Amino acid sequence: MTERSRSAAQIRLAKPLVTAYVLGLLSSTSPRLIRTLLLWGKGKLTLRAAWLQAVSTLRRALSPNRFPAFCATLVGGSTVLQEPLALLFSTISLSRHAQGYNQKLLAVLAKFAAAFVSALAAFSLLNRQPQASSTQTTPISHLDVIKPGPFDEPPELGSNVVDDAKLRANILSRAGKTMDLTLLAAVRACDVLISKVWDRTPASMSKNIVSRSTPTILFCFSAATIMHAWFYSPSRLPQTYNQWISAAAELDDRLLLTLRHARYGTWTYGIDTGMASLLGSMCHDYGLPEELGDPAKTIPIPCELVHMGCGKNCEKHAVRRFLKGWIFAARMYAPLQLIVLLRHVLLDTTRSSAFLGAFIALFYYGVCLSRTRLGPRIFSSKTVTPQMWDSGLCVLGGCLLCGTSILVEQSRKRLEILFFVLPRAAATWFPRRYLPEHQWKEHVTFAVSAAVVLTSVQEDPKCVRGVLGNLLTTVMKID
Repeated sequence: MTERSRSAAQIRLAKPLVTAYVLGLLSSTSPRLIRTLLLWGKGKLTLRAAWLQAVSTLRRALSPNRFPAFCATLVGGSTVLQEPLALLFSTISLSRHAQGYNQKLLAVLAKFAAAFVSALAAFSLLNRQPQASSTQTTPISHLDVIKPGPFDEPPELGSNVVDDAKLRANILSRAGKTMDLTLLAAVRACDVLISKVWDRTPASMSKNIVSRSTPTILFCFSAATIMHAWFYSPSRLPQTYNQWISAAAELDDRLLLTLRHARYGTWTYGIDTGMASLLGSMCHDYGLPEELGDPAKTIPIPCELVHMGCGKNCEKHAVRRFLKGWIFAARMYAPLQLIVLLRHVLLDTTRSSAFLGAFIALFYYGVCLSRTRLGPRIFSSKTVTPQMWDSGLCVLGGCLLCGTSILVEQSRKRLEILFFVLPRAAATWFPRRYLPEHQWKEHVTFAVSAAVVLTSVQEDPKCVRGVLGNLLTTVMKID
């Protein structure tokens, strides 16, 4: 091999590494840089302050334990290590007189091994430095020693993944900060493997029905899981995701607290628990008699209060929620559509906004249907009491109904939405923080999952579906 051809080969192999690093840098810094630019444009930051913020953002992103370096290590290592590993496997097979080994199988094995090793290194890189805030002693809440008051957050049921003694002993580490990334890789790896098996099954009418309905069913399940966690176990969701759901839902905090207290057992119908002021203040603000918010006097709390000033009609409230949700989504989607896709901007924005608007409206309407409109007519109040509806069943009804909003969205987008929400739903089943001796489980899960995805996208780009598949195919090209 001449010097020129060797240099060309090195450049060709380095291309995925550089591309991955640049894309990782853009994805991790662009939101912060745009926000800084907007604050400067609005006059909330001086030019010097904006410059310092931008420099600080870039400096943090360029650190070796940040996302850009992670992307470069994962993708670059997967391509650079293939040739030496392929040579190693070939040498081993020849040394053992196993010339019958399939060369294609050895090539696939080399790709998988390269991706696996790279994923192990990338995961270690991203978890190398613990955050100082994660090692701070967990404070003892006053809720541990006295009964929560009407404006206190009740403790989450079953939310402690590490016992209190260990928490207060200050041994909970940074372990778990990459859980969302690991679950994303695991979900996509499962999709690849299941799709491969599914494609080999004979075509039939039942297979077509299952293929069309599965994304909708999984989305409904994922949406219900996420919304239920938002109500009762918000610590199981990322903080930014909690904030986004709260902004979209526009639910009065006092009503949310009431539902949580009802589930916890400190807000009970027919008993004066000292919590009348929680919804009483809300009734006062919306021009309603304060006794409507007293659980000792009013059973059940009327939907009019749940509607938060929109009147007694549940259908009218659902329509109002749809319109508000549509406007909220349109403000979010329109700029993205203008940047990414200039054609059909209005149609795409309208439909995507209608999806989110329907999601919000169906959730609220599901709550009303469960607690007052439909639930009490199906089940006797002696069998399913108002306390049972308001301590969780009405929220469950809304959670189950809101997922059907996916049918409003275009079929080609349903899969992408599913891949967005499914890992977040799965995250509610696992602890967001855990003891460091268990980190190896996440480490191996991520490495195997990433290796499956990266190997598959090189062997058959179509098997990794959606935007991620297209992105990885482009990034990992070495031609």
